[in-house]
Amino acid sequence: MPESTLHVLTPCLNARATIDRTVLSIVTQSGDFAIRYHIQDGGSTDGTLERLAWWRRRLNSRGFPLCCLSLDFTFSSTPDAGLYDTICKGFDALNPPSNAFMTWVTTDDVLMPGALAFIDNVAGQFTPEQISWVGGASAVMRGDIPTMQSSTPMPKEVLRAGLCDGVHWDRPQRGGTFFRKWMWSSINPKERIAPMKLAGDWNLWRLFAGKASLTQARFPLAASYLSEDRPPGDAQEAYLQEIGMIVPEDTRRQALGKLGHAKADIRYRFVTTDDDDPRLRIMDAGGNAFVSAAIRKVLDDAADTLPSNENTSRQYARGNIPDPSENFDLGDIIWHRDNIVAYDKDWQFPAITEQHAFHQMRDVASVPDGVTYVAYPWANLIDKLQTGAMDASLHMRKFQEFIGQLPKGTLRVTTCQHIKMREFLHLFEQAGISHIFWSHATHRETVTHDTGGFAIHPFPLYPVQVPEADSIPSVTERPYLFSFIGAKSNQYYMTRAREWILDLLKDHPKGLIIGRDNWHYNKVVYEHQIKPKGTGGNADDLIDKPASEQFKISMAKSIFSLCPSGTGPNSIRLWETLGAGAIPVILADTYAPPGNPDLWQAGAVICKEDAEAIAALPARLEEIAADPARLEKMRKVGQQLWLIYGPHAFVYDIQKLMLRLAQDVTDTGDIAGPQTSGTFREMLAADMADRPEVVVKDAVMLLRVCAGDLLLEGPDLLKTLHDDSTLLGQMVQLSQDALAAEHPTLKHFRNVVSHAETQAQQTRKAAPRRMRKAGLGLCFVGRHSNRTPLSYEGFQQVLGGRIRVEQDPFKADVVMTGFNLDLKENPELFGKLVRERPETRIMVISEEPLWDSLWSGGFASTSRKIKCGDTDVAYTFLNHSNSAIYDFDRIPYFLLTDNDLLARYGLLIKQNSALSSRDLLARWNNAPISAAFIAEKREGDKYEKSFPDHALYGLSSYRSEVAAKTRGKGVLREGKGWHSDKPRQDLPDWHLDKLAALTGRVRVMSSFENTHQHHYISEKIIDAFVVGGIPTYYADENHGIYKLVSPACMINTFGQSASAAAKSISETTPNPEMAEAWLETAQNLQSLLVDHKAILAERHRIAEAVLKAIETS
Repeated sequence: MPESTLHVLTPCLNARATIDRTVLSIVTQSGDFAIRYHIQDGGSTDGTLERLAWWRRRLNSRGFPLCCLSLDFTFSSTPDAGLYDTICKGFDALNPPSNAFMTWVTTDDVLMPGALAFIDNVAGQFTPEQISWVGGASAVMRGDIPTMQSSTPMPKEVLRAGLCDGVHWDRPQRGGTFFRKWMWSSINPKERIAPMKLAGDWNLWRLFAGKASLTQARFPLAASYLSEDRPPGDAQEAYLQEIGMIVPEDTRRQALGKLGHAKADIRYRFVTTDDDDPRLRIMDAGGNAFVSAAIRKVLDDAADTLPSNENTSRQYARGNIPDPSENFDLGDIIWHRDNIVAYDKDWQFPAITEQHAFHQMRDVASVPDGVTYVAYPWANLIDKLQTGAMDASLHMRKFQEFIGQLPKGTLRVTTCQHIKMREFLHLFEQAGISHIFWSHATHRETVTHDTGGFAIHPFPLYPVQVPEADSIPSVTERPYLFSFIGAKSNQYYMTRAREWILDLLKDHPKGLIIGRDNWHYNKVVYEHQIKPKGTGGNADDLIDKPASEQFKISMAKSIFSLCPSGTGPNSIRLWETLGAGAIPVILADTYAPPGNPDLWQAGAVICKEDAEAIAALPARLEEIAADPARLEKMRKVGQQLWLIYGPHAFVYDIQKLMLRLAQDVTDTGDIAGPQTSGTFREMLAADMADRPEVVVKDAVMLLRVCAGDLLLEGPDLLKTLHDDSTLLGQMVQLSQDALAAEHPTLKHFRNVVSHAETQAQQTRKAAPRRMRKAGLGLCFVGRHSNRTPLSYEGFQQVLGGRIRVEQDPFKADVVMTGFNLDLKENPELFGKLVRERPETRIMVISEEPLWDSLWSGGFASTSRKIKCGDTDVAYTFLNHSNSAIYDFDRIPYFLLTDNDLLARYGLLIKQNSALSSRDLLARWNNAPISAAFIAEKREGDKYEKSFPDHALYGLSSYRSEVAAKTRGKGVLREGKGWHSDKPRQDLPDWHLDKLAALTGRVRVMSSFENTHQHHYISEKIIDAFVVGGIPTYYADENHGIYKLVSPACMINTFGQSASAAAKSISETTPNPEMAEAWLETAQNLQSLLVDHKAILAERHRIAEAVLKAIETS
């Protein structure tokens, strides 16, 4: 719940006449706190439920004058077994955090003005150890006139003995007595309170007194109304009879007498304040005089009068008020630049996922206009709220102030590391967040949807303990097959996986299994940050360093590291495993890791979270370890995951989203909503499905949300809501069944559905029978149809509705592919297309000069014909040489085809920016790989074709020959034809494989293209600035590469033979000037490739050039 939340319950039954008075006294409470108010009805039939529905509508309206920070009002109605059974059900529905204050107020009671502000003040100034139970003076109203007020001291001994029965001692005020949730939970209320009919309050106070002292306010917090038609005598007699069944009358009398022995020092507590000091004080006062008075009155025994102690009052505790200067002085805390707004304080540590994400986003500075990255310490706020920390209210007020300063009208993206994020979605809703990168996302949240709600994306956790890269041992240096050192299973963990690991694998001779009672960061997180003990000192001293170091060493000495779920599906251990060079064994059935699933399948062992699978793990791991090639392949994939999700990159998926969102902002500044991940309605449905039955509260929420979505999204949503084959459709139907026919929410939902159905019918009637589809229809056909500009999502997006993609070529305006060969391979299709739809244009727009120069039958002519059976098929052929499509201004075409490439470059080139020229030179001179050639080996004259008039030269054979002739220690040659017949494109991610293998380890990086063409620049030379190598290139003086790369930092072999080029590579000696030019080029490239405006401009230029070519073809 938000803020310092106070939880109030009203139990009721047939209270139509008095419910308004009670509700009004609660919802009009004023102060800097939130109210969670629930009414638990026992099955009213007198109109009470209708009145509660009216209140809900009123409180949800914007016109209600709310005087607190927020109010969450709910009600439910189920048959009960009496008042205290209703109270137990109501508190279950409220479910406050352990240290939160709660109370009940019946429909015969009202809260006094200021009561909740006072309790909020108490909660903010005192710890649960100092005060957990607060009551006020008793107050009675007859009609609307106060008739009685009293403040009888309530010593702990008196309450615990059960004397507060109205006979032996006054009864405490029933309504408006506040206590923390931990106290309620500690006395087993379902067994000891729920069965009681009348005296449940007496028994509760008796049981509470065994846990803590009641602290009394000397003014009333609530008042009880006397009913004219209530027979007080009969009720009191039945009340005492029920008490007598637990503590008989004689026992109570004896207990009172025992309090009167001569040495007794009976004391009670009350809260007070000084006129000139806002801090509250809890006083410990003598109560012997009150005990003596009770003995005289009840036992008629003056002999046992106690000696007076009324002048022995002493201070028990003084409140602590946070420095008011901290409250809203956010000037030095809020960081706002480059479309990033950060609350740069209170980050949780040492698990700094949220903070590190902010730092990476800040350093890359690539958030497009129209989007705001919101960096906020969600984990700290959520922990403060869920544990009821003393300063929770302060943190919530600062949060409210912070979100009030977020730019209006932008789409907001954030990162959250907290396991319980789903339970606090209201915070993200308040902040206007659309996209949440969550470290504990599960498969349920990451199902793709088209519109609405929150978009939840998987995200890594920050790896706290990682060895230096040069200290990671090889497989042969790892003595353990597998290891697990971690906390044992407890009630907070998702499954029993840890228990099974410890029980089933602890004695395996090849494993290292150690169970611990606590996480080695437990104290620094939970004692130092969430609930400070006030002891001061260095936070670093609270880390269990020996345990931390043992954990770190174990990963470095293990081939496999077991990574079970904990309190959440993701674990820091998983990411530390990747950083340590071990292979993760993921035991988390629900976990959805970020990125490409093929990489996770190839680089990790996935194990089910059951005893049978865990018991079988050693044999499974031994089988993998027995195959060195398989083991090495898995480690390489782990390096790739580490490259993009380790600390030096980390926000890779956020960068990809930013590239997409940059294109979702239209020319008018409109922002497209989330396009992926679970919508709010579907998350609600999923949560409902996890519960044993549909409850009214959940049904009401789901139908409200669906009705609102239907009004916003229109009739197209009807099919989704009516589809009972889906979880959402099933829950919508069950929600309707759960509500009474006259329930206002159900009636509203059905009215909205009826309205949408009417809209749908009118739309169908109004639509013409034949309507031409909007946009130019494109169909991509053939094996190479994905290798032409408009086949890529990035170019399609910039054209928006001006094009549409058709799957059927006979419905398209243009049939397009990327290689002439595709026409030869589909002669029947193209022949038929020309015969039946002669108006359809056929185009080959090639992106690959190698294909054009070798296998396309020439590349200069744009108007071509091919024989498809008996039919002549005319088509337009465009490429780098005969069109201006690829004549780039700032960014070459190939880099724009994939957001993955741009995201990688923006992050990974950045990691070299911290190097000095001296550092870079040292790296080059000590690199274990002197020269790397990663390309398919191609030989023969056909790969050497040259067309000087077009400045087009085949380089495939040339670069292979250079690779073969380059001499020196540590020359690496990889690719089909060198050591394997398998193409690198068969790898899960051939590009990441290359980058991970070479980053920081290479001096010269071969970047030769397969063809020299002035505007043809692929990823190869950009890769050199990721891995930190000196690029080789082949470029004449008019080549476009000089727009990107300084000639001073590359080895240009234009005009040289292969032998001469190989010699240049081997003999190149890097110097400071080269290093300076390299670093400057790297910085310029990184800035360019995160420049969304430049990216969009170049994509627009290419897309418009293609459309123009289509129009003129």
